[in-house]
Amino acid sequence: MERMRKAGRYDCYGFYNGEKLLAYACCILAESGSYALLDYFAVIPELRDRGIGSEFLRGLRGNVSAKRGMFIEAESPDAAKSEQERQVRERRIRFYLSNGAEQTNSGCLLFGVDYNILFITTNNAANEKDMEQLHHAVEALYQELYGRAYGRLCKPYCKGNAGEAPVCR
Repeated sequence: MERMRKAGRYDCYGFYNGEKLLAYACCILAESGSYALLDYFAVIPELRDRGIGSEFLRGLRGNVSAKRGMFIEAESPDAAKSEQERQVRERRIRFYLSNGAEQTNSGCLLFGVDYNILFITTNNAANEKDMEQLHHAVEALYQELYGRAYGRLCKPYCKGNAGEAPVCR
């Protein structure tokens, strides 16, 4: 994080009411500047379910310096170990989808956690629909981030709909 921050590729944002922190986020910017990865996004627990996250995400979309959009990793409901965990994961994905994100056909097994990859446009960029291009972009971003450890730590993959072959490549 510190290395990327010094290189101008890691930004942290706070959402405040006066001096009170309501929410925070951190984003990693791709070397190309075209895409970002939402690394952290959180609303202070006692302030959740008040629309703060939606308001903050709208502001974040307008302030992230990525030219095309931002990838979001959301833990896969299919990999949940309990029904309660599945519901939390589904709720998190619904939050992002209801705030303009789109589900891509990409996933990633990262540090042993299975993630669905979502995408949201930034800075009024045109809505990106090419799933193959998005898959290659997120894969390239992961390769930038993890360098030589990429193959051990991060395994992006393509998802297909039920009964269909994966469609990102």
